[in-house]
Amino acid sequence: MTSTPSRDTERISRTAADGQTTPVTPVSDSGVAPDRVPGRRQSLWIVISSVLVALLIVAGIVMYRLADVSNLWDTQVQDVKAQNYDLGRRLADEQVKVINLQSQVDLISEQLSTAQQRVLELADEVAQRDDNAEFYARQISDLTDSLTTASAVANSLNKCVDYEQQLIGYLKEPDNYDPAEVATFEAGVTKVCDAATAANVTLQTALAQ
Repeated sequence: MTSTPSRDTERISRTAADGQTTPVTPVSDSGVAPDRVPGRRQSLWIVISSVLVALLIVAGIVMYRLADVSNLWDTQVQDVKAQNYDLGRRLADEQVKVINLQSQVDLISEQLSTAQQRVLELADEVAQRDDNAEFYARQISDLTDSLTTASAVANSLNKCVDYEQQLIGYLKEPDNYDPAEVATFEAGVTKVCDAATAANVTLQTALAQ
């Protein structure tokens, strides 16, 4: 059975035969339409991309700042550790000094007591006997001089011990005192204690003769 061509088909055929229009090649149903992005969607992608780029830049700046802060914090922590180590070392040194100085004070106190007792014994011997009075008198004079020197040395060492204990108190509470003032005080204590120790060495040398 032969179908009768539709009117639209006849019209297209006549039009093509008359040469009034150019034939159009139809697109097959299986063909894929060209990919087109509407202008509105393209603008949205541009905005999103710009925001993402801005966020990345901000994140980079923040990370850089955080790295700087972290490095600065590490430096400060190391400084504090070094300061604490130095304070701990100085505190331990001062405590050892106090122990040594106290030992020297105890030794001098014992020597003073012995010398005083010896002076009393010599004075009693001089009173009981007249012979060798000059010898005893000279011994008493020497012992008296030693007592005077020993008393002065003992006072210096006691003062040194007091200063050292005061310095230890400062070092135990570094946040309550100005470091420069503590350093100045420490230098003064060192000077006083060095003089007292030197005087004690001289005294011990004289007593040993």
